[in-house]
Amino acid sequence: MLETSTIKDNKANVRVRGIYATALSKILLESGFKIVDASEKIIERFSLEFEAEPADVTIKCGDSEDEILVIGSPREALQIFDILVTTLKHVYVLKSSVELYAVYKGVVVERTGDYCVIDLGGIRGELMPCREEPGASVIVGVKRAPLRPGEKAVLTKNFMVRGRLLALVHGDPRITFSEHIRDSRVKARLSTLALSKLIGSGLGVHFRSSSKYADDSSIIREIDALLDEYRKLVERAKSESAPVKLRDGEFIGLMGVTSPAKNRLDEIRSTVTTTIKMHHSLKSSGLSDLVDLVESIVASDECKHEASTRLLDYIGSKLREKHTVELVHIKPTGERISLGEGEVLNVTTSSEFLELLVKRTIKSSGLYDGLGAEKKPGDVDYAVIRSEQPIVVHNYYRGEEWLGSYVNINTPPEVTPGLVKYHDLLVDVVVLPSGEVKVVDEEELDKAREANIITEDLYKYAKSALKWVLENYKEYIYNPGSKEIKI
Repeated sequence: MLETSTIKDNKANVRVRGIYATALSKILLESGFKIVDASEKIIERFSLEFEAEPADVTIKCGDSEDEILVIGSPREALQIFDILVTTLKHVYVLKSSVELYAVYKGVVVERTGDYCVIDLGGIRGELMPCREEPGASVIVGVKRAPLRPGEKAVLTKNFMVRGRLLALVHGDPRITFSEHIRDSRVKARLSTLALSKLIGSGLGVHFRSSSKYADDSSIIREIDALLDEYRKLVERAKSESAPVKLRDGEFIGLMGVTSPAKNRLDEIRSTVTTTIKMHHSLKSSGLSDLVDLVESIVASDECKHEASTRLLDYIGSKLREKHTVELVHIKPTGERISLGEGEVLNVTTSSEFLELLVKRTIKSSGLYDGLGAEKKPGDVDYAVIRSEQPIVVHNYYRGEEWLGSYVNINTPPEVTPGLVKYHDLLVDVVVLPSGEVKVVDEEELDKAREANIITEDLYKYAKSALKWVLENYKEYIYNPGSKEIKI
């Protein structure tokens, strides 16, 4: 098998971006990794020298700021991913079974129009456009690696041979640049170098962000090395029987960052710089400017506690002013389900948590999950939410008739003005009007652990939360006739 460009035997170079950068950099530096292409804040906070070396691994936010994405050289990226999972503990874990940008000689197993299903060797991907008939072989690259359940590898005939500074592109003779290369003079210099080596080859080139720091000789050396590797790959493909992997790609893994994991990140960040309670929860909810302002004027631990208390008061007052809040339910797959907006009936604040009563009017028909009761437009859900408890309780009513209560077990909700979000822990408890209490979907929790989608720590957290709910659920059954929450 042809290998990717040689990585040093010592610890990898890591580029870190996003709202978790300070805490993640602290973890990685203590583990012996080198931070490269660091931001000014990271350089200042850790007293680093700016390192322009190419990154072996990049860490950044995923599709949302409730996710951490790790991508890079397979061995090093997996090592870093495992270190972060072990450190943060309460995270969802999604790792692709296929390396991004890996190159395969695959077999067409199905074709519909210009769409083909390709067997890569125990793994299947989709290729479009595709004109080959079933049984034919085709060289493809992994354009998009599947991360979430149900996703397939998206393949392309314009495969890449990637290095640390650039990638050669088969079948697409264009020169393209990372979005992080913006200087027109740098682009012109790199284009000239590429043309001097590749004109007439039919190959394109994509310059990675690290190429903007590289000198001409480094660029030329990498083009020459990748050209040699490309030619060997093409020759090998002629003699190899499909399906076969021709070249490694990059590991790609995703962590869902729950509220307990964000609290852990807060603790780590606080050893480096001033960090208020809920720092990462607030930042991941779009309140970065507010957090930065508060932290810029906080000077001591006593002030930090006071600032956190005042922030809770601020959030409570904003919720009262707006009168509405959106509930967002995040599944272990990363799927975000909006339950819509509800009317904020009551907000109580303390120095440690927020307590909400939210009224949602049901607009659709069907059945209430777990309750077995018919759902009708006009029904009302009185949702009880407390920011330090691992539940959101939905109390369903039709007029004065109580239809039952659904206790969703989740990580403690993150409450901000206009938004309540939480990560689902799969297992739930149902309370019926008859008084019967049922545990539902516990097998889903077990399956998620078996599939390594949730960590052992998060599994134990969910089991502990379930035990706590079975002992305390009565306190969260809301009766609108009493005009109060019994907590």
